[in-house]
Amino acid sequence: MNEKELVKEIKRVADEREINFVKRIFTHFNLGTSKFEELWKDWWEKETPPRLEVDMIFVFADSVDIIVPGIEVKYFREKEKFYYGIEQTMAYSLFGFDSIVLWHIFDESMENQVIEGYVKAMAEIIKGFDLPFVYFATKMHEDMKFEFFFPRQFYSSQKLDIVSVLERMKEKCKKARNPLLENDEVRKRKRVLKTILRIPV
Repeated sequence: MNEKELVKEIKRVADEREINFVKRIFTHFNLGTSKFEELWKDWWEKETPPRLEVDMIFVFADSVDIIVPGIEVKYFREKEKFYYGIEQTMAYSLFGFDSIVLWHIFDESMENQVIEGYVKAMAEIIKGFDLPFVYFATKMHEDMKFEFFFPRQFYSSQKLDIVSVLERMKEKCKKARNPLLENDEVRKRKRVLKTILRIPV
């Protein structure tokens, strides 16, 4: 299974579970489509933001709000750069997502000690630079079960299903909001994004 196939499989499993707080799931969503550009130019006479494809978009329903995070998924089956995906994740913030997430998924063939090294390095960078995104690090097992390595509060050898993972993601996204939403231009992009996703604005 490659990374794109994994993303589609996560969506399939989540859709099958009919999770009540997950209203919609989008995968490999291209923000550079002509539809986005046309809608943008109809409302604002400015150049459209740079083109970008988002691995996953979840529409989470909360008791008082709708939360729309953009998720960058990186699948590790062998040794890669530990900071893999940071640049794409940060770029998502320009489009007005409520929250942005970097999700490192490690294949079950990878040793825990190696994973711990990746997670420790990532955690130091996130904390040191106070990076404003949610970081998830999980090891994927059979039947789409996940073992948490980060955030540390979820660290456990217990294998959790996709519902439990997304519950934790939603709670983290509620607290880690996109700081660029303080910018008027980014808030405009958020309105365009929600219109394209057919989310009530």
